[in-house]
Amino acid sequence: MRHRDSLGAAPLRRTCPSFLLFFRHKTPAQARPAIIITTTTATTAQTTATTTATMAATAPALSSLLETLLSPTPTTILISLLVVLLTPVVLHTIIFRTRASTTLPTFLLLGPSAGGKTTLMTSFASSPAETRVSQTSLSLECDVPANITASAKYRAEADPSRAGTARFLLQDTPGHGKLRPRAADLVAAETTAGVVFVVDSSAQEWRDAGEYLYAVLLRIQKLQEARGVKAKSFPVLVACNKSDLFTALPAARIRRLLEDEMGRVREARSRGIVGVGEEEREDDEWLGEGGSGSFTFEALEEAGIQVEFAGGSTLADGWRQPLGKWVGSCL
Repeated sequence: MRHRDSLGAAPLRRTCPSFLLFFRHKTPAQARPAIIITTTTATTAQTTATTTATMAATAPALSSLLETLLSPTPTTILISLLVVLLTPVVLHTIIFRTRASTTLPTFLLLGPSAGGKTTLMTSFASSPAETRVSQTSLSLECDVPANITASAKYRAEADPSRAGTARFLLQDTPGHGKLRPRAADLVAAETTAGVVFVVDSSAQEWRDAGEYLYAVLLRIQKLQEARGVKAKSFPVLVACNKSDLFTALPAARIRRLLEDEMGRVREARSRGIVGVGEEEREDDEWLGEGGSGSFTFEALEEAGIQVEFAGGSTLADGWRQPLGKWVGSCL
């Protein structure tokens, strides 16, 4: 074995090329890095060549696009003008339609029994009006032209939203004395946007209406105090219904009668006298400023309550215009 090794080694060294001797004397672990480096270098060069070829192919297209956009041709100018003019319109339409409120504002119909609350509600929504006595709360969806709402004055005349309608709910409540506290609690609901207090213009006695209205306004006054100084004014409309009757009084006369009755109620409460059926938790509080002197609805403006009076009748849709105008001013 030693003789064969010595005889075969010399010819092998003389006849084999140098690179074979390199791989023969190197182990596989030592020879592999050279192959990996060579392969990686080739891949990088191929990627660079591909990227260079792609950029060279797209460069003319980009250059042509930039020249088209920057050149003042009539087509480019027309497209630019359309984009500038139509973008605000599209954004305005999308924003105002997607932000439409899903909860409708509610206006409560309060007042003594037989005042015509349910008839007023149905006459405002449809014709002919239905006359019935209600013992539960009823709601009816109504609408007014959008161009008479308070927010319409902030919109342009060409605004398409002015051609639509503003929707709201009219909620009827029973006027029976035992059900009034529950009906008055609805004033504090988040969706309540105003109160319509319905009275019979032909009534001969106003004490019951004065006490009920006093309780409702006192509840609103407490609500406004809880909301703070930043609370917006709470609208209240005293609807003097059945003004078509011969014995009906005008709205101005009814206003003075209710002020007198509510002044007597406030004076009685200031002395600790509570009427029958009234809650004792309110006997130490009164409506407006002070507990004595004459009562006026104008004094409630300092408490954030705006009271208005209007006369009307359910005949021939007589409430549609005055009530619709007042509701629109509150939206």
